[in-house]
Amino acid sequence: MKKWMLPLLVGLMLSLTACGENQDARLPAAGDAQSAGGEKEVWQLSIVQPPEKLDYEEGETFDPTGVVIQAQLRDGSVLGDVPYEGVIVDAPLTRTSLYAKFVYGGKTAEQKINVTLIGNRDEYSVANTEELADSALRGKTIYWLGSSVTVGASAGGESMADFIAKKHGAVCIKEAVSGTTLADVNEESYVERLDAYLASPDRADQVDAFVCQLSTNDKGFPDRFGTVTGDDVRDASAFDRTTTFGAMEYIIATARETWDCPIYFYTNPPMGDENYGTMVDALEQIAAKWDVGIIDLYRDEAFNDLADEEWDLYMSDSIHPTKAGYREWWLPKFEEALLEAAG
Repeated sequence: MKKWMLPLLVGLMLSLTACGENQDARLPAAGDAQSAGGEKEVWQLSIVQPPEKLDYEEGETFDPTGVVIQAQLRDGSVLGDVPYEGVIVDAPLTRTSLYAKFVYGGKTAEQKINVTLIGNRDEYSVANTEELADSALRGKTIYWLGSSVTVGASAGGESMADFIAKKHGAVCIKEAVSGTTLADVNEESYVERLDAYLASPDRADQVDAFVCQLSTNDKGFPDRFGTVTGDDVRDASAFDRTTTFGAMEYIIATARETWDCPIYFYTNPPMGDENYGTMVDALEQIAAKWDVGIIDLYRDEAFNDLADEEWDLYMSDSIHPTKAGYREWWLPKFEEALLEAAG
């Protein structure tokens, strides 16, 4: 079974790539770049022309062809198009490969590179997802409230909301901002954004389903989790919105009063964080109190029983799915819940 988190790298695997067959012919004469007195010591390197290829897919090998590097010496002189002595870069490239470092004269110059995850290939995209002509969700309006996981932050902005819209012809209102919390502690909290939407002249008169993310951003602040209120506390104004659990109840009460539609909270798969487990426990209490649904990706053991290869395809890290993860792994769970609600 795939563990909750990709194994930690013990250290960065580095490879030193040779400059080419004519490297020696391009090297300065002994003492040119660095004299015994240090007056011609290299001060800094700069990349004046990047390599021809900067976009890669994980598993590929970095290609430095076309790079032009300039060295500024401590005496103020400049050496143009110096023959770099090596390249420090992951080999092969991985999902965490961000830079290639060129080495010359004891200094390095960094070149940013872009590495696409295999799970984000076009074949897994919304554009390449087949539409269902007779879905019970066609024309239904679904409101999605969340943060980076609802955004699809590691999948080019494509999340389950976008796949539902394309595959089922639903109208998906995606109110999601990365890095935000349920707890109302800043102007971009879930609460603030929901209130702003409801005050907007463009708000939907009717929503057929309301889906809220159990934000992973709240787990870092257990001191503001708050408490789950008693069964008799139902008025939205009674909840402490500055706490995670109070915000959850406020959101449920507000959505129900506004649209009187099926309401769901969804959880992330396990990520090895006890605080998030505490949040899931509280969600179960809140869901029972309010009779709302949970799209449970956290406790479903069969759902989380993945081979390592599947996990690597479906997740960019312990929290954020790839396009393949949303479409092939998460989407069926959301379809099951929403289709049931649609009758």
